[in-house]
Amino acid sequence: MMRIFRLKFFLVVMVGLLLGGCGFSPMYGQFANGKGDLRDIMANIRVAEITEQGRPSRIGQVIRNNLLDNLTPFGETKSAEYILKVTFLVEQRGYGIRKDEAVTLRNLKLVTTYQLESVATSKVIMESAARALVTYDLVQSDYSNMVARQAAMKRLAGEVATQIATRIGAYFNKKAQQQSRKKPAQ
Repeated sequence: MMRIFRLKFFLVVMVGLLLGGCGFSPMYGQFANGKGDLRDIMANIRVAEITEQGRPSRIGQVIRNNLLDNLTPFGETKSAEYILKVTFLVEQRGYGIRKDEAVTLRNLKLVTTYQLESVATSKVIMESAARALVTYDLVQSDYSNMVARQAAMKRLAGEVATQIATRIGAYFNKKAQQQSRKKPAQ
């Protein structure tokens, strides 16, 4: 029993040393220059209204709310430095066809494109896409199918929002690391 404990302790210490030696640093920690952290920058992002082909939609609202939770958990600021613009497309396909040609599975795919724009310069500083896919069963009850679709859409919105927030965080973290390397130590 003591051997297992020692082995686990040794492995934990080795993993810690390896991570420290490779330059690993947490994304949401304080920047290397000691000036601020990623949460401060991400709190200055305003998420624009998300519409589907120019019309408000529930899924756009859910995506926006998830983005706000991920980017600005303490609330939006009045004077944002960046604007995040998101558009989306939902695709659905039926699979699992039975002998009577009834579909038993449905794939929902949410594809979003987003742009992060600087308010001061109106220049797009980051542009990318995020995708998520969910499959759910279709049954004979229309109500059950509707509830399953709504739950799948919420999962898709949460996954896409997490991808977008993570990529924006990685962008600003990398940018801060590059700036700290360029500036000489004082």
